[in-house]
Formats: sequence, C-alpha cells, structure tokens
Amino acid sequence: MKRLRSIFNSALACSVGIAIVVAAVVPSTFADNSDSKNSESSATLYKASKVYTMDGDPLSPGQVLVIDGKIKAVAETVDLGGVEAESVDLGEGSVLMPGLVDAYSQTPLSSTGMDEITSEVTLDFQAIHSIDWDKNSLRRQLQAGTTTVNASPGTQNVLGGTAAVIKTMDHGDSVLVEDGAMLAAMCNDPASRNRSRSRPDTIYVRQPTNRMGVVWILRNTFSKAERSKDENAYAKLKQAVAADRPLMMVSRMSYDIETVGTLADEFGFKPIIVGGEEAYKVKEELVERDYPLVLKYDNPGTTQGAERSELCWNNPGILAEAGLTFAIAGDNLLEKARFARRFGLDADVALASITSTPAQIIGVSDRVGKIAAGYDADLIALSGEPLELTTSIRWVMVNGKTTTEKEN
Repeated sequence: MKRLRSIFNSALACSVGIAIVVAAVVPSTFADNSDSKNSESSATLYKASKVYTMDGDPLSPGQVLVIDGKIKAVAETVDLGGVEAESVDLGEGSVLMPGLVDAYSQTPLSSTGMDEITSEVTLDFQAIHSIDWDKNSLRRQLQAGTTTVNASPGTQNVLGGTAAVIKTMDHGDSVLVEDGAMLAAMCNDPASRNRSRSRPDTIYVRQPTNRMGVVWILRNTFSKAERSKDENAYAKLKQAVAADRPLMMVSRMSYDIETVGTLADEFGFKPIIVGGEEAYKVKEELVERDYPLVLKYDNPGTTQGAERSELCWNNPGILAEAGLTFAIAGDNLLEKARFARRFGLDADVALASITSTPAQIIGVSDRVGKIAAGYDADLIALSGEPLELTTSIRWVMVNGKTTTEKEN
C-alpha cells in the first residue's frame, strides 16, 4: 500500500510539473495568436484600381478601410489618422464593389418550409423559421457575390406571410430584418395545385381554383382587415396597408399588374411589384402609380416566362427609360446585370439594380448596397470591370469576413 501511494504521489507530482510547464507556455501562445488575429481583423486597408461605391462616380484608384466588420472610410487615398491597419493591395486592374442584394428569393428556405399550404391565407407565417443555413444553393449565392437576401415565403398561398432579410454567410449579425415584408400572390400560383369537387377531402380541395378566386380572397382579406376593430387581428396586413411594412405582390402578367392597381386604389396601399415579366406592357400605368419593381429576369434559352408570360429581353431597359425604380432579383445577379446591359440597360443602372436599389426597396439601404462609412463591410473583389464577361470574382466579403480567394 505504501509503495502504491508513493508511485501515485510521484505520478501526481510529475503531472503537476507538466501542467505548470504547459500553463507557462500555452496561454502565452494562445494570447499571441488571439492578439495577432485581432490585429489582423480589427483594421484592414484594401487598395484597388477602382472602387464602385454606388454613391457617385467610382474612385480610381480607391481604398476602403474596414474595422471590425464595418466600413470606416472610403476614398482615393484614405487617411488612417494613426490607425494601425494591415494593407491589402488587390493589384492592377482590380475592382471593389458592394456585395449584391437579392430583393426576392426562396433560395435560403428549406424545400419543405416555403409555404404553409394548409390555408389560403397565412399572415403569421415567418420565413425566418424556415431558413436552411447549410443549404448548398445559399453557398452558391454567396460565391456568386450575393451577400444579402430577402428570403420570402413561396407563392402557393394568396397571402403567404412575411419575409426575412439575411446575410448569406451565417456568423454574427446575419439577420438584418427578422419579420419584414408581407408577401401576396396576385398570380395563378395559389390556384395551380388546387382542385374542387373531389373526394376524399385533402388540403388541395380548397380555394382558389382560378385567378378570379385569387382576387376574391385578396379583396375579402383586405376588407376584413379594414373592418376589424381588434388591434391584434390582421395586425401585419394593416401595417402593410398603412405603409409601415413593405407589401410585395407577385404579379407577372400585364393584366395581373393592372389588377394589383385596382386593389391598391380600393384599399389604399402601395405595393412592390415582384416578377413583372410583362411590366413593359403597362409601363405608363406603373409610372403614374410610381410602384417599385423587383424583376425576375430570365436568362437566355427560354422563350416564355412563368405562367407563359411574354418575355422582352430589354424589359429593364424599357422600364429604366420610362423612369421606373426597379431591382433585378434571382440567382447569379451579376450575370443577370450583364445580360440586361447587353440588351440595352445603362451600365450604372444595371449595377444599381443589384446593389443600392434592392437595398432601398427592402428597407436596408442604411446598412448594405453601397460602400460608405458606417455600412456593413460587404464587398466583392473582382479581376476587372463588373459587367465584362471575362471578369471573375476573386473573393466575397460579408461583415468583414472573406471567402477563400480564387487562384488566378
């Protein structure tokens, strides 16, 4: 027993000695790494041949100072004012621009969580609860330069709930708006899967079964909200009517867009038109009403849009010439802007339509969509001019954190 106690005491003394040595070395090593990391991430000055701030003419050359995930300063030559900052020179021909903003997308939502289809009207459904942060398509959006997304409910319901504005890189401050725009569908989508007079009863044996039914449910719901004396009943829809909450209405066909105008006149709301494939056909009415648009702009290879809408490749150019405010939405936003430019859209408007304008439409223009002091450090480093087909994305930054730079 004494021998065992002696062996135990010797082992204990040895382990304590090792622990003391480790404690003397490891904490200082960790502290050095931490200090080094903080010094690297706390202040970084990025230098590029050109910086598109989306607030005036581009800077050529330009510099952007990023401190703790925020843009501290931007100028042709930034005065550091005594700040110790790591310098990153992106090289000749390099371009910095703001991260892209997608004003309408279901990409971040889980495939089973886009709609609550057990009811035609689900005002309290919130898209934020269906975000799949590990979804590959969300990663692809990030890699393609999209840093902010308005994640919206699907269109299987007439009134589908509220959207959430999120960053595409999940860390820290990733949710900008948790309970945002109300989404309504003035299109054929809510009726597309429904049927009537069939048995056994299912969730698909419901209204609406055609466009007329969609209009009736919208009018009926807006009317109930208007008459309701209960402050809590229809609260979100009342906010949308009173312009205290954005109201996004998915309408693609020209006659559906006109119907939105009729409903807006009746109940006194100002919607954001989403889709708008045939908006060019009713541009005069849209100009008169001053409705902002979020265009779902299809790529080459298709001759018709959703609901067999008639596509016009210069739809953005026509609307811009008419003086309308619009954003381009969807995956691969930079490619869509290049496509719109090719078919006639002004280059400055094309870039604004995927950065500053969508940020303004969805109500986050004080944080994203521009390169300006106080804004989130959401940046894209490019190998050349943004709208050139040969230009590639080198890296994307969200809140001061970058993706891995591609090898040239």
